[in-house]
Amino acid sequence: MTTQPDTQQVALAGLELEGEAGGKPGALRTAVITTLAALEAEHLLEPRHAAMAQLALELADSVTAGRRSGRASAAAMAAAQLLAVLEALPAPLGADLKERFDAFVDSLLKDDA
Repeated sequence: MTTQPDTQQVALAGLELEGEAGGKPGALRTAVITTLAALEAEHLLEPRHAAMAQLALELADSVTAGRRSGRASAAAMAAAQLLAVLEALPAPLGADLKERFDAFVDSLLKDDA
């Protein structure tokens, strides 16, 4: 057994990744990138989320590839896994909840002053 990473990438038929040939990212990959950027902007992503973020990107490519190849079952399977990964990422606070929390923290700070 070796500790070196395997450089060969295994892909199931119908789930080949889109972005590897240097092609334009699909709509789903673009949406995942937008989602990850929004989470990053709110400082919700940490280094420990890197693997999940990469997995989300690759699953988005797999959904697109499965759909294009006509393999609905492969696309559906990858979409279900993508949804699970996205739900496992940190969720932003609701706007009203965040505002109420910020107001609460501000009131605590004012009481200390």
